[in-house]
Order: sequence, then structure tokens, then C-alpha cells
Amino acid sequence: MRLLKRFLPSLAVFVALVAILTALGTAMTAPWSVKPLTQHIKVASADSAIQARDTAEANASAEDTGNAHNTDIQAGKTGIGTDPKNVLNTDQEGTYQVKAENLRIRLAPNVTINAILRSPIGAPGLRPATLFIHGAGTGKASEVYGDIASAMSSAGIVTLVPDKRLDTYTTFHRDYYAMAEDYMTSLKTLRAQPDVDPTHAGVYAESEGTWVAEAMAHRHPGAIPFMMLTSPPAVSGRRQMAMASNTYVDYIGAPKGLNRDVDKFVSLDFVPLGLQYADFPAERYLKDLTMPLLISFGTDDLSMPIEQGAADIIDGAGAAGNKNVLVRYYHANHQMRVGAHTSVPGLPLDTHYTHDLEDWTNAIAAGTKASDWATPQVAGSQPRQRFGVPSSVKPGLIGSLSTILVLLAAIALCVLMAGIIGICITLRNLNKHDKRDSSSLTDRNITNRSSRQTAEARPSQGNAAHSRFPHQLTAALALNGCCAVLGIAAFFTYVMIAAKSALTLTSRGTLLSWGWVLLQIIALVNVALLTWLIMELWRSRGSRNPRGEQPQDFWTPAHFVAAALCVIASAASLILMAFFGLYAL
Repeated sequence: MRLLKRFLPSLAVFVALVAILTALGTAMTAPWSVKPLTQHIKVASADSAIQARDTAEANASAEDTGNAHNTDIQAGKTGIGTDPKNVLNTDQEGTYQVKAENLRIRLAPNVTINAILRSPIGAPGLRPATLFIHGAGTGKASEVYGDIASAMSSAGIVTLVPDKRLDTYTTFHRDYYAMAEDYMTSLKTLRAQPDVDPTHAGVYAESEGTWVAEAMAHRHPGAIPFMMLTSPPAVSGRRQMAMASNTYVDYIGAPKGLNRDVDKFVSLDFVPLGLQYADFPAERYLKDLTMPLLISFGTDDLSMPIEQGAADIIDGAGAAGNKNVLVRYYHANHQMRVGAHTSVPGLPLDTHYTHDLEDWTNAIAAGTKASDWATPQVAGSQPRQRFGVPSSVKPGLIGSLSTILVLLAAIALCVLMAGIIGICITLRNLNKHDKRDSSSLTDRNITNRSSRQTAEARPSQGNAAHSRFPHQLTAALALNGCCAVLGIAAFFTYVMIAAKSALTLTSRGTLLSWGWVLLQIIALVNVALLTWLIMELWRSRGSRNPRGEQPQDFWTPAHFVAAALCVIASAASLILMAFFGLYAL
């Protein structure tokens, strides 16, 4: 009974803290979640080949037969029948040798970039042309698109691959509207080439570059005759990242708690780091895609909404009256390359990919309309998008990365300052202890009476200056400070392991599941330590320290500040652990 009476207050404090942290964690949880995609696209054919109807040949054939039969041509559904005469014949890959030359393009008075122009040697007349727009992670024209641009040029299409302007492009700041103007300058350079048909000079863009292409279409309506958009997010980066992160986390077998953490981090305001481009309103500009479109996705791409994105683009362009949209799926990764789900140098392109780009571009240049396609609107490998893009990414109680950074800084600074103060107090106590020992040797030469008088007088001199906490309180303070740092360090170590697994697509479900359980245990241990500290601080109000001093003697300003810093650090770490969902039921 006495034991129960002793520990009952501690148990009550522990339960109360856990309940508060659980409620706080719930309030900090994002009010949305990424859910499995339920509406899927069905490809009309496994063959990704693109063919157009030769309308001139078909009309002549119809006149010769007296319109004896009608050819059923519906965009996205049927071909032109079995009559090969009705198929539009275009230059195929390998028809021409390719000439490459380097250009310099001036983007601003003091800014010029390199570009590689590739042209088909001996191709007659003015040729269709394509400007290539970089995705994320590339910058030099010499390091990207070489195989695609060369293949297209060998099919009679002039291609221009410019450098990405990097003086205004960083990890934390990207202005897609300014980039759009830079690429429009490059497009004008391409149109000015003597062998280029300026009315059929369009754009090829991948991934992040498709946002730039959308900005170009928005800022310059009607100026771009066609677009090839490969791996387009079709939504803002924040919404796309929410879907992609959850897909990766699910792929590696991580626990649901980590999924919820992903949602929380994605929803935060990243103003302290910049990153405003994460909210580029890509979906708003889909209605500006009024030109013929070829949308391509790799079915092994876990980072993009390969089904939802295609459907959104078809709907967005359709709302503006544009029905000339083809979608192709390839058994490939994000860059349309085969052999690995992730980006690995040296991987080959899907064997059909460049052929489809060339056939489509040449058909568009020949005047193919939405009703003139002989092949389905949606074709290729059957896609399977795991999760849908959330419609909202609003944050929970904590809405800014600044708050997280402040809490992390508070933990580090409070523990550091408390440690410094503790060391100073200890050194000062040791110094006072040495002086008192030296004084006691002198006292032995004094009479017993004088010794007693001196001994009675000495305790009143500066006890506060060399006082110390009770041993249990000292231990509680030290453990709370250390575990506040170690607990957060353990969580971020876990996140780094999970992130590495996700980026390499390495399944570590067992490790991550048990790791999450361990983190929850650590979180509860930290609550127990704070409970212990609270109870020791409460008991210290009426106890004597090891030197027999009253509480008012050892509660010096230095001791008070050190204790307060440890409590703040411990409380901040528990709040962060609640944010991380470690107290979730």
C-alpha cells in the first residue's frame, strides 16, 4: 500500500502526459490522406504504335469507289481499317544522317547559353522541329537528350537542345515563368533556322520541364503548334510529392505511421527554405494546352500520377476544345528507359519510344487532326497507379517548417546551455571544496573552542555558491537532456534509412516495422523520464541536498536556469515526437 501511494502520483503524471501528447499528435496530423486510386485507365491496345490516316489518299479512294463504304475513324478508338493505302507515310528513324552543331543563345544582356542543333542531312523542304526542355537534375545540353534528339533528327525533324539556365535555378528557388521566357527565346532561335518550318516548331518536355511548357502555353497562347509531354505531373509539386512519397513508402513496406509523417511534412509551409515552386499551379494551366498533345508515361514510374495525370490533361485540354490528345504507356521508368525502376546512367530507351515520337511529330506536321488518327487514343502497356493525388494538402496544427526548426533548435541549444551551466557549477563546487580542505588543515592548530566557533561560522559563508542538486534530481536532469537529443536523433536516423530504401526501391518492411516500434518505446521512455524529473523537482521543494542545505540554499539562479533548460528541451522533444506520430494509438 505504501509502495502504491508512493508511485501513484508518478503514474498519474505519466498517463496525463501521454494523453496530452496523443491528443496533440492527432491535432497536428494533416486533415487529409493519400488513398489508393480506384478509377483506372484501360488501354485500347498493347501496341503503342502511332499512325495517322492519309486524308488525301482516303478521299481519293472514296471518290474512286463512289463512297461504297464508310471508314470508321474515331480518335482513341479505331483505326482506318486494313487498307494500307490510307496510312500516312512519314520519314522513319534512320532515314537521314544527322548533323550536329553548337549554337550560342543570348537569354539576357549578360547571359548566354550553349545549345546543340541537330539537323537531318539532305531532308527536302522546310522541316518540322522540336525544342527540348530539361527536367529536374539536368543542365548541360551535352549531357541529356542526345539519343532522343539524334533519333528524331534521323527521321527528318530538326531538334534543339539548349542548356538550362542555372544562374536563376537552385534547389530552393525556381521560377518556371522566367524559365518559360528563356525557352521561348530558344524556340525563336530554332524557328529562325533556314531549314525549319516555323509553323511546325514545337516542344518536347519531361517531368519538371512540363511545368515550364505549361507556363509557355499560358504566357504565349497559340504560339506553340504542338507539345510532347513525357512524365508530366499535371498537378502542383506538393500534391505530386504527396502521392509519390506515399507510393515509395508503401513500396518499401514501411508502417502506416511513416505515411502519415510524409503527409505532415509535405503539407508544411517551406517558406524558410524557399521552395515556393512546390505550389506551381500546374492544374490551372491545363486549359491552356490547346495544341496537339502527345502524353507519355512509363508504367514503372512510381513518382508520377501516370493514370490520373493523363486523365486530367485529357479533361483539361478537352475543356478548352482540344481533342487532339494521344496517350502512350511504356514498360519503362520515369525517363522512358528500361532495365531499372529508378534513374540509372546508361539505361537504354524503350525500343518503341523514339519511333512513336517521330511518327506523331511528322503526322502533326502533315496536318493530322483529332479525327485522323488510325491508332487508339490511349495505348501501350497497362498502367497501374497505386495511389491517387490528394485534392488538398492543408496542414494540421503545425503548418510551417519554421515551427519544426525552432523546436529542433530549442532542443539543441537548451541541452548545450544546460550542459555548460552544469559543468561550470561542478567546477566551481570543486574549487570551493579544495579551498575548504586547505582551510581545515589550518584549523587544526587552533584551540578546540576556536575550531568550534570557526566551524559554526563557516557554513554560513557562501553555501549557495558551492551547493549541488540532490543526486536523484541531478540524474533526472542529465538523462532528460541527453534522451531529448538521442530520441530525436533516433527518429531522423530512421527516416534516413527509410529514405535511402525508398530512393533505391529496397523493401525493408520488417526492419522498418520493428524500427517504428522501437521509436514508440523510446518516445514512452522519454515521457517516463520527464515524469521522473517533474516528481523530483516537486520533492526538491522541501528536501535537503547532500550537504544538508535547505532548498533555498541550493536553488541558485544557475541551478534554476539549468533545470528550466532541461525541462524545455525534454518538452520540445516530446512535442516533436507527438508530431512524428509516435504516440498515435
